[in-house]
Amino acid sequence: APPQKAEDPNAKSLYVGNLDPRVTDQILFEIFSTARPVVAVKIIPDKRQTHGGLNYGFVEFANHQDADVALQGLNGRRVYEYEIRVNWAFTSGAQIHEDTNNHYHIFVGDLSSEVNDQVLAKAFSAFPSMSDARVMWDMTSGKSRGYGFVAFRDRNDADAAINSMNGEWLGSRAIRVNWANQKASAKPKHEPHNAQPLSYDVVLGQTAQYNTTVYVGNLTNFTTQEQLQPMFQPYGFVMELRMQPERGFAFVKMDTHENAAMAITQLNGAIINGRPIKCSWGKDRVTDPKAAFGAAAAAAAANPAYSYPYVYGLPQQQYGLPGAGG
Repeated sequence: APPQKAEDPNAKSLYVGNLDPRVTDQILFEIFSTARPVVAVKIIPDKRQTHGGLNYGFVEFANHQDADVALQGLNGRRVYEYEIRVNWAFTSGAQIHEDTNNHYHIFVGDLSSEVNDQVLAKAFSAFPSMSDARVMWDMTSGKSRGYGFVAFRDRNDADAAINSMNGEWLGSRAIRVNWANQKASAKPKHEPHNAQPLSYDVVLGQTAQYNTTVYVGNLTNFTTQEQLQPMFQPYGFVMELRMQPERGFAFVKMDTHENAAMAITQLNGAIINGRPIKCSWGKDRVTDPKAAFGAAAAAAAANPAYSYPYVYGLPQQQYGLPGAGG
C-alpha cells in the first residue's frame, strides 16, 4: 500500500518499521541520508517481541519536503532480509518514549482499513492527556486487524472518550469504543457466563513480555481445534494450537504478548460446549530474551514449548516443538 499523506504539513519525522535487528542507528542514518540530509535517527529495539523480533525507528529531517522525498523513495526498500515500512510519525519524540503501562487504555473496534496510527491519534487528539494510539496490524499480510488501542494519562479523559466517541464515524465505519478489559466481540455463542471481568492492563503485566501463550482450561473432552481457533483469531494470528481435550485444557500461542493478553481478557468465561472456559497465561520456555540474538535464537523464540501455567499449580510437564531447544 502507498504511504499515507501527512495530515500535518509541518511534519518532518518518519516512522520506519520492519527493521532487521542488524540495522544500527548509523546504518539507518546512512540509508536515509541517500534521500535528503538527516537531522537525527533513533531505533527502538523490539525487546518485548511484539513485532516478531523486528525493530522500528524514527528519522527526523530538517523540513517537511525532505521527509516527504525520503518517504516516497525509501518505503518498501529491502534492507538485509526485510522490506522496510516507512510512514509519517504521528507523535513527537518526547511522547514516543513515554511509558504508558500505567495509563488508562481503551479499545477501539470496527476500524476501517484506511485507519492507521496517525488517523486514530488525530481522532482522539481532542482529549488532552492522550499518550498513545495504535492500530493492530497483521504482520503477515501488512493489513489492519480492524481494531486498536488508545492510552490516556487521565482516567477522566478515557471516560470522556468512551462516552463521546462510541458510535462515531471514523473513515468509512462507525467505531466501537470501550475499556480495554471489556468484550471486544459480541458473539452470542461465546458470551461470558458469570465470568469475573479481567483487566487488560493487569493481565498484560502478569507475565514476561515475551510470553505469548494462553492456557485454556475447563474444556470438555470433545472440544476440537476447529472450535477453539476461530475464537482466538479475532485477537491476532494464532501461531500454534496444542490440544489436550482429554485432560480438559489447551495451549494457544498468539503472535504478540498484547494480543495474547487481549484474548485472555475477552475470552475468559466464554461458553464452549456448554462450559465457561478459563483463560490465563501459559508459559513460554524462552527464559532470557534479552540475551537471545541471531537466527537460531529467533527461531527458538518463535516456536517455544508449552508448559502448564503457574496459577493452576500443575506439574511442569513440557511439550517440545520441532526446532525448540531442550
